[in-house]
Amino acid sequence: MKEEVYKKIGKRLQELRKQRGFTQEQVAKYLGITQEQLSHYENGKREVSVDILLQLARLYGCDYNYLLGEEQNTDEQITMNFRADEISDEDLEVIAFANQFVANLDMMYKKLEEIKNE
Repeated sequence: MKEEVYKKIGKRLQELRKQRGFTQEQVAKYLGITQEQLSHYENGKREVSVDILLQLARLYGCDYNYLLGEEQNTDEQITMNFRADEISDEDLEVIAFANQFVANLDMMYKKLEEIKNE
């Protein structure tokens, strides 16, 4: 059972990384792990820690629960695609910050709408 869950999470991680145009080497460096370890996560061979999943959700601009297998409304997903050869390792921190900023801003707008509609 665990292996199936790991594979499902790994597949999502790999798809998101490729969609965003990042290499395994770049993402592993961003996370402070080896490329081999990231490969194990993406292939579902190892359990991914909550901390790593949170960092990846921030970098990929998606909800943490999406990485765990839940569906996500694509209207709410932040997507920025780059050519991997155009991004420096330092850019990943900026991209993750921008994704988190936009997600927080979106959440604030939604809360304001809820308050207005009460």
